[in-house]
Amino acid sequence: MHSVIHGFKLLLLVLLLTGVPVFSNSHAQEGETAYTVTMNGALDEDLQKLLEQVSDTVNLKDRPPASLGLLKRRVEKDVPVLDRALRSRGYYGAEIKTEMDASADPVRVALSIDTGPAYLLKGVDISPAEGSPVPDEPLPSPARLGLELNAPARSSAILEANRQLLRWFMNRGFPFARTERQEVVIDHEDESVTVHYVVDQGPFARFGPVGISGLQSVDEGFVRNRIPWKKGEIYRAESLEKAEEVLLATGLFGFVDAGPGEKVGADGLIPVELELKERKHRTIKAGASYMTDEGPGVTASWEHRNFFGKGERLHVQTDLTGIAYAGEMEFRKPDFLRMDQSLFYDLRLAEDHPDAFTSRSASSELGVERELGEGMNASLALGFRHSRIEQFGTEETHGLLSLPGRFHWDTSNDLLDPVTGGRLSLEAAPFYDFLGDDAGGTPGFFKGYAQYTHYFPLLDNRKAVFAGRIALGGLWGEERDNVPADLRFYAGGGGSIRGYAYQSVGPLRGDEPLGGRSLMEISGELRFKVTESIGLVAFLDGGSAFTESVPDFEEDILWGAGLGVRYFTRIGPLRMDVGFPLDRREDLDDAFQVYISIGQAF
Repeated sequence: MHSVIHGFKLLLLVLLLTGVPVFSNSHAQEGETAYTVTMNGALDEDLQKLLEQVSDTVNLKDRPPASLGLLKRRVEKDVPVLDRALRSRGYYGAEIKTEMDASADPVRVALSIDTGPAYLLKGVDISPAEGSPVPDEPLPSPARLGLELNAPARSSAILEANRQLLRWFMNRGFPFARTERQEVVIDHEDESVTVHYVVDQGPFARFGPVGISGLQSVDEGFVRNRIPWKKGEIYRAESLEKAEEVLLATGLFGFVDAGPGEKVGADGLIPVELELKERKHRTIKAGASYMTDEGPGVTASWEHRNFFGKGERLHVQTDLTGIAYAGEMEFRKPDFLRMDQSLFYDLRLAEDHPDAFTSRSASSELGVERELGEGMNASLALGFRHSRIEQFGTEETHGLLSLPGRFHWDTSNDLLDPVTGGRLSLEAAPFYDFLGDDAGGTPGFFKGYAQYTHYFPLLDNRKAVFAGRIALGGLWGEERDNVPADLRFYAGGGGSIRGYAYQSVGPLRGDEPLGGRSLMEISGELRFKVTESIGLVAFLDGGSAFTESVPDFEEDILWGAGLGVRYFTRIGPLRMDVGFPLDRREDLDDAFQVYISIGQAF
């Protein structure tokens, strides 16, 4: 059997080297001219793929023409197409030959390509059109336009450089700049290329009045507040693009187009037309999950993103799982005192009954959030929380005032399925309990938490990704038993250490979780995308909650590992993970845990 396989491999190699057809169609219908096609030449894999993509002779081989003459026409039409593709890679002296063997059945077509050397870019020259003034500042260098001298003169780069050159003018007050002439001089003896751009920069302009069309329920003032220029400023095309980006980011519009008017006015101002199309402002969502330690869960939400006409967002959500019932409301008002700042109010009513405690609570926050940069924001709020907690047969009532501060920085490329970038979350808050029993101590404590995740693509096609997460937390100012049980740190579960039951990793009384004053968690995942819709995951999680305010690594740190499957949908990946406790505790830990939800684990 081994010799047969070896012989088959040898035969295949001989066929490829002797030009036996690589692309063929032997299933032509009556009245069709079946053919095979080979592409010969010293082509690297990338160039071969490009030429195959643009060749009709290759791509339409399963749709044979009705006659030999039509096949010949198809092959001949490929020649200029292939030549343009070769020029796009700098091969200006390439030779393309076609051959057809009509006596064969099916007809044999051969495309023979001699690329020759890649011609180098020798020079780039930019000059004003006749009657067009010379710009006051130095023109952009070839490198700034994306052209590298003494490198292959790719026609695609030359065309893109022309676009960048016009953008350079349009970002300096010339909205109607155009290329009057683009000359590409090819020196076949020197095997080089020289490019000459002749540009008519057109009239100079400043921003004039802005006309807005397409608004229905969004307040016009809300839109005008997001226009990033003032009347009289120098016209810049990038400012129009920024306006489009900012308005789309509000989530209120499905289409935004900003463009200059037809001509510059006598006063040197050019009007701008802003065309908008509003999206539906109301959304209803529902979701489901299942975890062996928490049971089934459902969530439903309703959101209005333009509640009073100026981008105000009202979000109402309810969650029901085997261990918790919760209802939440969030109201957010943008442009509070300044453009990059929002006022928010959150309200949450919940009943939680995990193994560690039973809690009934009402909490609210009123605060301000500010955008600090792309993907970065910080907030400060005044919070109030009233809770009634039962643990180990003792019931306590707490009334907590807090001043929570948060910082978030997200550089990842996707909310539910990131493959690059990272996410940093920092939270800190002092708490004062004006209802708790402060005998033996102060009725106040400080809680801090930090989490960082990062995503590393392992292959150029991003089919394999390593994802890492680390989380640290601490409580200071009170002994553990004086801190409300539902505000202590717990580890274990689907969003923590998979393989262990929810909140079961850390200090225990018997088999009941006590919670801790500090937390450490670390996770790693290898994510493989097998097909466009199926993915596999291998993961390792570790950590614990600790008695003291700083993690004590002499205490037990438990590890869990497992495998998962992802089914990728338009709304995000559906996740199923099976986690196994590597440090299984007798009579406490099950052999495995199963987690099903939407989105990656982190």
